[in-house]
Amino acid sequence: MSFINEITPYAQRIQKDYGILASLIIAQAILESNWGRSTLAVKGKNIFGIKGEYKGQSIILETTEYVNGKPIKVDKAFRKYPTWFESMVDLANLYNTGDSRGRYKKIIGETDYKKAAQEVKNSGYATDPNYAKKIIEIIESNELTKYDSTELSSIRVDSKNVNKEVPIVNVRDINKVSIWAEKDWKEATSNGYYDGTRPGANLTREESAIVVNRLRNNFLKLIAQNKEDIQRLETRLQEIEKQNRLA
Repeated sequence: MSFINEITPYAQRIQKDYGILASLIIAQAILESNWGRSTLAVKGKNIFGIKGEYKGQSIILETTEYVNGKPIKVDKAFRKYPTWFESMVDLANLYNTGDSRGRYKKIIGETDYKKAAQEVKNSGYATDPNYAKKIIEIIESNELTKYDSTELSSIRVDSKNVNKEVPIVNVRDINKVSIWAEKDWKEATSNGYYDGTRPGANLTREESAIVVNRLRNNFLKLIAQNKEDIQRLETRLQEIEKQNRLA
């Protein structure tokens, strides 16, 4: 679910700006990138398998193509992006601008995820004959329709007026410490409050409980050397905590 949580805000923004179902975008990202774990997603930040170059950048990888319904392995150049968000915006631009035939136009504004998935397949986006079926199964098994906006039906996107230069939002690398937090993070990990991994990740309630309890236990150990009776101090601490719960 962490991959879904990470890309959902951007998929919802694309739905609002371009009129493409967020559930469709998320499902395609899951299928094409193997939940963000594929080599292309990691090294090229390309989560939709779009071929070619992006601002002169590309990456060569082996991929599976279907010829007459049969899979074959071929080497292809894929677009390389700075972040996953640019990859998502690029897909949205592809669907909106399409080509001279406007082959993706039926995807825009479609509120039925099954029809939208079928239109992606019909447009020739993928050569896999079961592509639409796979997308639909991913949407349903992960309940992705809950991320779709009910306002999509009122959206009318004019592909000629779509702002192709969407401001880029840098996707946070949760494995890197922000410069302003380096000192505190180092101190917190060295003192055993965190395990030293994923400094930029969201903090769950259970993780926060662990940190609070470690702090509390350390506090009790600290005052244990005080001349005061440790049991009385802990009892008083429990009274304070009880008062906080009732407040």
